[in-house]
Order: sequence, then structure tokens, then C-alpha cells
Amino acid sequence: MISLGLPRIPQRGRIFSSVFIDTFGWGLFAPLAFLYFSYNTGLSFSAIGSAVSAGTLAALPTALLAGWLVDRFSPKAVLVSSNLVTALGYGLYPFASEWTLIAVATFLVMAGDRLYWASWPVIVVDLASGRKLDATYAAVGTIKNFTVATGALASSGLTVVFGHGAADLVLALNVVTSLVAAVLLAGVRIPATRPGPEPGATQEDPGPEPGGSQEDPGRPVPGWRDAFTDHAFTGFCFFFMLLTFAWALPSTILPAYAVEIMELPDWTPALFLGINSVAIMLAQMPVTARVSHVPRQRLIVRSGLIFVVVFTGLYLVTKVPATTAIAVLVPVMLTFTLGEMISLPAANALVASSAPAAIRGRYMSLFQLSWAVSGLFIPLLAGFVLDRGALWVCAAFGGIALLAAIGIQATAYRIAPADRPGPTPRGAGTARTGAPPPDRPSAEPASLDPGPDLDPEPGESTRPVSTKDVT
Repeated sequence: MISLGLPRIPQRGRIFSSVFIDTFGWGLFAPLAFLYFSYNTGLSFSAIGSAVSAGTLAALPTALLAGWLVDRFSPKAVLVSSNLVTALGYGLYPFASEWTLIAVATFLVMAGDRLYWASWPVIVVDLASGRKLDATYAAVGTIKNFTVATGALASSGLTVVFGHGAADLVLALNVVTSLVAAVLLAGVRIPATRPGPEPGATQEDPGPEPGGSQEDPGRPVPGWRDAFTDHAFTGFCFFFMLLTFAWALPSTILPAYAVEIMELPDWTPALFLGINSVAIMLAQMPVTARVSHVPRQRLIVRSGLIFVVVFTGLYLVTKVPATTAIAVLVPVMLTFTLGEMISLPAANALVASSAPAAIRGRYMSLFQLSWAVSGLFIPLLAGFVLDRGALWVCAAFGGIALLAAIGIQATAYRIAPADRPGPTPRGAGTARTGAPPPDRPSAEPASLDPGPDLDPEPGESTRPVSTKDVT
């Protein structure tokens, strides 16, 4: 497979091809998903919307079940199952002529999504280590943005050619791509042990075998109780959930804010969403490589502060003329995108690499609930503040981002080792992590990342660093 700058992980051809094919199919059908039920049923939009909401809400607890399944069986088995469940859900769409069937089909699709996001980040840990985790998550984000965009464009072209009949065609293609992705993933061979340390890493902390326990063999196998009572981790998940409110900016907040509050032309929301997507496609992997010397915790905190700046700028833009506002909003949107790019790979890698191996699926499923929970409340908050004006919008979402940054600063350094060994201050860290205080300068300067493949060049320094969480 041509490199394309993708990180060197085992069987990357199958791994990234499955992501490409699966996400392309989703991008094909996503623009028509809601309209599909309108085309094929006599139900009102209100009835369709309530059925979709009911199915989505019912699928929310499956995130916790998914975490247990990952730990009980394997992330690969759950990942393959997620594609099969999703294909089954979409396969019910043509027969969903009543409210109940729409809710059931939606439930299956969303349950498949929960299974996917509980298992995908975990399987990466079995294939990569250190900063290759961040690079792999960044590569997945890049591929997804590209394939969703190309899938949506292809869907638009098919709609022009076939009209309403295109909905059935793209739905069938979506089912097929889910099944093909399942076949590709089923052929992935997971190593019996976790990847060894990257060049320059020490053997101090080689990490557990997949599915093994970090605990004493004589102790009971850890479970949900251990995950829920890890207060540093659950606190981090809560504050990261607050941080995800900012992700509503391009698709939920900005369209109404730009057109209704700022009175900009109707085409501006699509422009800014396009800028966001294109910037991620072009810059996600280079940005992730460029910040690879920065501790993951610090990157997530900085993203919260970046979002505060973005919402402050969003309010100040309302004070300038419309023609100037459009030009000013471009760097505001690019700044927002930078916050996205530095935080999401770091957050996934932080959780996946620091969780006890025996319950890594549970940890990841709790973390992924951040998006599901915020998704329930974002529309309510956005509708409330948009009715009250620009100051309410920016104060509410900017304030939440600031609170998230403060909370993550207080919790994130306690759930994983920091970038260099060092003394643990009183009252900080735990026996499991021994994390040094935030922003403590290291004894030696961190070397810059050599590139997407994260392998040092000949002659480059290879001083020992921890293999568990190379930051």
C-alpha cells in the first residue's frame, strides 16, 4: 500500500482501507438519512424526528455494554460486530414504514456506532504504542473527513441523476460498504503481545498483553467498579464532555448564528463548515506530528483555552460590518479547527494508553459517552442561547470551554504519566500513575517528532523515555 504519510502500524492496508470504505458509505447516505423516511413513509417530520430520537436515546446505554464486550471478548470481535449491526440497521430502513420500525432501525444503527467507538480506539492500542497512537488516530480523522466529504458529493451527484430513487441506491451501497469493512477487519491479525517500545524507548514499562490485567494475579479481575471509582478518570471524562460542547460550533451553532444573528448570506455556514473540513483533511496529520513533543494533557487543556478565544472572537465579530465579518470569521474558524486537531488524537491516545489493559474497553466506552451525553444537551442549550443573542451564545459556550480547561488541568495529569519521570507533588497523582505536576519543565528538552511515521532519523538522540505514554 502506498504510504501517503500514514503511520507504520501492522496491516495498515486493511485497517485504513476498512475506515475509508466504511466512512465513504456513511458519507453517501448521511445527507439523505432523515429524508429517506420521508420519501418512503406517510409520516410527518415531527413523527420521524421523535422516532429517530427515541432510537438514539435507547442506544445510549449500549456504550457501556460495548465496553464490557470489548474486555470480555476482544476489540476486533466487537469492531467486526459493529459493522454487521450497522448493516442490519440500515437493511431495515426500506421496511421501516411505521414509527416503531423507524425507532428500531435507528437503534440498531446507533448501537453499531456505540460498538464501533468503544472498540476502534482499543484495537489501535494492540497495534501501536507511544506517539504512534496519536498519529493513527489523526490518520483516521483525516480519512474520515475526506471520505465523508467525497461520499456526500457522490450522493449529491447521484441525486441529480436519479432523483428520489438515489436514496435506495446509496442506502444499498452503504450496507455493502459496512459488510466489506467487516470482512477487511475480520482478516486483521492482532499480535499476541502489545507492540514493543519505539526506537529510543526503554524497556521499563513494556505494557500488558491485550486483555491481560495490570493488577496482581492474586487479586480479583477488575471490572466496572474499578473504572467508576477511578475518580481522576471519571472527572476527566466529565470535563472532556464539557469540552465537546465546543464541537457544536460548525454544524449547530454557526449556521443560525451567522445567518440569523449576524445577518450574513445564507451560503456562509457552508463556507465555514467547508473550511473546517478541508483544514482537517490537509493539516491534521502534520499538526499531530508537530506537537508530538507536547504532553497530551497539556494539548487538551490548550484546546479548551483556544475555544474560549474562538467564542470571544465570535462575539467581537458582531461589531464589524458584514463584509468584514466574513473575512474575519475565516481565521476564527481556522483557530477553532486547530483546537480540534490538537486535542482529539491526544485525548483518545491518553485514555487508550493509560487504562488498565483488562478493562480498557470499559474505560474507552466511558470516555466515548462524552460525545453521546453532550449530544443530548447541545441542541437544548444552543436553541436557548440563540434566541437571546450573540452575547448569550458566546458567554455560554465560551464559559463551558473555560470550565472544561480548568477541570481537565486538574484531572488529566492524574490519569496517565506525564512526559518525563519526576517527583510527584503532595496531593497530586496516584500510585498507579505517579504523574508530575502540570507544566513542570523536563530536565532535558524534548526532541521534535521526525514525521508521520514517528521513527527517529539516524544519529538522532534516543534517550530513554516511558513506553506506556510517550508524551
